[in-house]
Amino acid sequence: MSLTIRRAALAVVVGVLASLAGALPAAAAGDTVVWRVDNVTRIGGHAVTVAGTPRVVATEIGPAVAFDGAADGLFIEANPLTGLPRFTIDLVFQPAPGGAEEQRILHVEEPGEVDRALLEIRQGRDGAWALDTYLRSGEERLTLLDRRLTHPAARWHVATLTYDGTTMTHFVDGVREQSGAVAFAALAAGRASIGVRLNRVSWFKGLVHSIRFTPRAREPEIPLWPEGVPNAQATGGAERLEDGRVYNVQIPTLTYVPPVAAPNGTAVIICPGGSYGRLAMTAEPPGLAERLARAGVASFVLKYRLKEYGFPAPLQDVLRAVRLLRSRAADFDLRADRIGLIGVSAGGHVAGMAATLFDAPEGRTGAALDATSGRPDFVALLYPVITMRPPFAHADSVRNLAGAAPTATLLDQLSLEHQARRDMPPVFLVHTAEDRTVPFENSVRFHDAVLKAGGQAELHLYDRGPHGFGTRPDLGTTSGWVERWVDWMRAHGWLPDGEASR
Repeated sequence: MSLTIRRAALAVVVGVLASLAGALPAAAAGDTVVWRVDNVTRIGGHAVTVAGTPRVVATEIGPAVAFDGAADGLFIEANPLTGLPRFTIDLVFQPAPGGAEEQRILHVEEPGEVDRALLEIRQGRDGAWALDTYLRSGEERLTLLDRRLTHPAARWHVATLTYDGTTMTHFVDGVREQSGAVAFAALAAGRASIGVRLNRVSWFKGLVHSIRFTPRAREPEIPLWPEGVPNAQATGGAERLEDGRVYNVQIPTLTYVPPVAAPNGTAVIICPGGSYGRLAMTAEPPGLAERLARAGVASFVLKYRLKEYGFPAPLQDVLRAVRLLRSRAADFDLRADRIGLIGVSAGGHVAGMAATLFDAPEGRTGAALDATSGRPDFVALLYPVITMRPPFAHADSVRNLAGAAPTATLLDQLSLEHQARRDMPPVFLVHTAEDRTVPFENSVRFHDAVLKAGGQAELHLYDRGPHGFGTRPDLGTTSGWVERWVDWMRAHGWLPDGEASR
């Protein structure tokens, strides 16, 4: 994972793709298994032996089991990793302050008490903790622990352990922290414990929501063009990071941020802004992804090509992102008819192009995936660049996307108020009167054009807020735009109406 995505993801509280409410039956080897930890009698279809008095408590993401850090544990006579040569374990949990230094959260072991997989934390006196993961297979063993990489207690987190057949890697909140080579043979049948080691030491203090066992090593950063980037620049140079912004994108990707709450099958691709000259990956995306995660939505942060390529590269990248997720919906527990976009500033222009130019010939590259629809199912635009024409155009975005001397035909094609159409997806727009970078007339014109074309659009125009305000909480009614967007998605049926999604 790139340093850029790592820094962006550090601010995102994410979770795992948990099951819908209720325990799931035991699955055969090769199937994804979800253990929903919302009771103390059966987990994953298996009977539970209880130590102490762990309690089922209500949380903002649904029921979870609370462990006291002294005597509470759950024991299951089943091994969900049985027969898996490759796997991903995702653990959604919330550590509490005041626990012991070493706390075992998950212990999976085959008979013989040697070969096993572990996830635990090392907690300091201030409550901050570091992830400690371990695999052992015979004489082969590997521990991944860096005590400098700490995370706050009293918040939901996801700890992820993957094994791809040769390499073990672990992540916290979608951020890759460490990896190393180890030979780990598939485990035989065995047993597992939650909240404590199988030998009843190293008790965990906090909440456990769910654990997911996937029979493959899931990649956190997904290349859009594994077959080769269209018109790749052999001498394009290296991508670079400056002040949280990435420049000179040569390898477009999607970074996956799974939901915390029970997933509803909806995905949102987040298109960062930056005038088509850079991508502000640490600005709006973390706050947006965090809110979506709590609504049960999977987020995918798009890293798209910029001025080094110009048009149509960003259009190709965003349409490929939609096509890729639609074609791989089952891999991420998505519904192929619930794939949306949110774009901010110039990223709003990228998302707007996907909404209006989804079948344009410039968006195709001749790849087989072109046959999959690139039309998003819904689009949200936050202070978007829309027009390429004076007096409301954003000059840097025009120059970086269209070049120093664009033709009138190209400017008209890229002025999205001229591209609105009846069959475009519904659009949600947010802008403020105080925006001095991208005038609010961009959103107003697009809103009016969509309605005139017979499409659906909802515009929220606020008084306060500079360009780039994102999810700031101190702007009065403007700060409520995120909840209005969630309400809009729920009203259209892309989110269920339920407390867990709120």
